[in-house]
Amino acid sequence: MKNDSISLINNKFTKYISVYDRGVSYGDGFFETMKWKVSNDNLPKVEFWNRHISRITKSCKVAKINIPDLTTLNNYKSKILKRAKKNNFKNGILKIIITRGSGGRGYRFEKNMQPTVIFLSFPYKPYPSSFYRNGIKLEICNNFLSKNFFLKGLKHLNRMDSVLLADEIDNKGNFEGVVIDENDNVIEGMMSNIFFIKKKILYTPKINFFGIEGIMRQIILEKFSNLFDQIIVEPINKRKLANFDNVFISNSIMGVIPVNKIEKNNYRVSSLMTRINNELKNENFLELN
Repeated sequence: MKNDSISLINNKFTKYISVYDRGVSYGDGFFETMKWKVSNDNLPKVEFWNRHISRITKSCKVAKINIPDLTTLNNYKSKILKRAKKNNFKNGILKIIITRGSGGRGYRFEKNMQPTVIFLSFPYKPYPSSFYRNGIKLEICNNFLSKNFFLKGLKHLNRMDSVLLADEIDNKGNFEGVVIDENDNVIEGMMSNIFFIKKKILYTPKINFFGIEGIMRQIILEKFSNLFDQIIVEPINKRKLANFDNVFISNSIMGVIPVNKIEKNNYRVSSLMTRINNELKNENFLELN
């Protein structure tokens, strides 16, 4: 199989990192995943780049990981996207991974460690149009996410929970599943945030000790509030799933995908989701950088 991915590690085009990297040993780092495209001015640019970089910067600060300045990160981004464009990519997925760097054995770390900064570019493969037109079916997952107060809402590299959830979803033949906590409260999808609509009121679960505060979730709550009479962020128990008219999931790659069924509960596909996805095609809206 042809591998069209490109990797830039500490400003060098290579696919190899040290076996002593703490990202490998301990998942000691963070990541962001974004879409990029060749814009109308013929330059490759990333959607909501500044928001993603702001979040990974915040994450590294929380974990005391040294992170390069914004100018350096922008230079790395430009370098890999220019290579991707030269390789005839017209759009793609950009992933940034920042680990604490390479060190010896043991959990303790030196304060002045040089981070490992990885940029990866992959071809973009669109989701089936039927997902957006007809919606998808979800089932509630049996596995749980681990509670973590220190890293709540952050995209850290300790993703074994998500790996096992993905395997469960695949075994059930589903594209996505609903993740709940030990109290049967809905948290998110395995790879998405989830939203519910009842009479033009938008509901989404509160992110406390579980889950990711997605960038697309942020966009929906900030920029599409005018589509709803009210937005409520609160715990949503699975017993309440029958009460809603519409459901949709979101992330930075898929945009918004409607849900037509969760377990035995059926939902209508709302035109609001089409309006949101149409807006997400507008370059002026995407905060391209």
